[in-house]
Amino acid sequence: MAFHHNNVAMLSYSMLIAPLDPNPVTEMDRRINELRLKYRTYMVEVDVDYGAIMLPMMFSHDFGDQIQQYATLVDPKRNQFEVLVERNNQGIYLTKGWHAIRDFYKVQFGSWVTVVFMGDGRFDIRMKNKFGKRIRYPTFNPPMNFRVEHSAVPVTVDWFVPRPFMHDGMNFQFTYEKKLAVADVESGFLELAEVGFAQMALDRETSIVDMVDENGNIWNCTLSFSMNPAPNFKIGGGWELMVKARKFAEGVRVVVGAPAVGMNLTLYFCVIRR
Repeated sequence: MAFHHNNVAMLSYSMLIAPLDPNPVTEMDRRINELRLKYRTYMVEVDVDYGAIMLPMMFSHDFGDQIQQYATLVDPKRNQFEVLVERNNQGIYLTKGWHAIRDFYKVQFGSWVTVVFMGDGRFDIRMKNKFGKRIRYPTFNPPMNFRVEHSAVPVTVDWFVPRPFMHDGMNFQFTYEKKLAVADVESGFLELAEVGFAQMALDRETSIVDMVDENGNIWNCTLSFSMNPAPNFKIGGGWELMVKARKFAEGVRVVVGAPAVGMNLTLYFCVIRR
């Protein structure tokens, strides 16, 4: 009898962790799919001060071998967040890129996120604030797509707990601090005067530059030089998307950094939070 029950349990477990059926036809197929969705549903928190989470151990046990170096979180409006996946002998963590959720949804006191593992490294997400009220999902056309910089993937040893993403201080050897003006927010361009920082870190012949923000997200920007009304560089393209995604307003203080003198094709960016 025990052998029979064990076999039934294993068959049920195998059914639950099997891939979702994208096109269930029969009533039985639909019911099985519903059970699989429930089995793949977990709850995690967004801490406004800590940019990483550990996924539940139940997820690691059941689906840990189905997730690779990066995962994608998708909200009901199809906005996407790429996040770095790190592991140790305790579990699976989402780190670099996770805090983009805090800024995108303007989470002030923390929130709860329902994550549903859809397979192929994708999670569908639903959010509520700490008081149980649903958080509004911004609508963009096309939907916003947050990507993280892939150039430096940390190596995690078994006993080390992965930490939230932080900028490398070496990428801020040269800095430009600015209080955003109306034009920086509304024109689609961030203007940097050609004195000091811009003169040392940018090249007039360069037309593209990437910006990596404090959440680890990378924004592909345009770069142009102008003499009107005074010598300056204008950063556009991805800058305009960042302004919309993070809802920057006039008066926000930001810092742009560069690691070296010369033609920097990647700049580093953060908001000064007081």
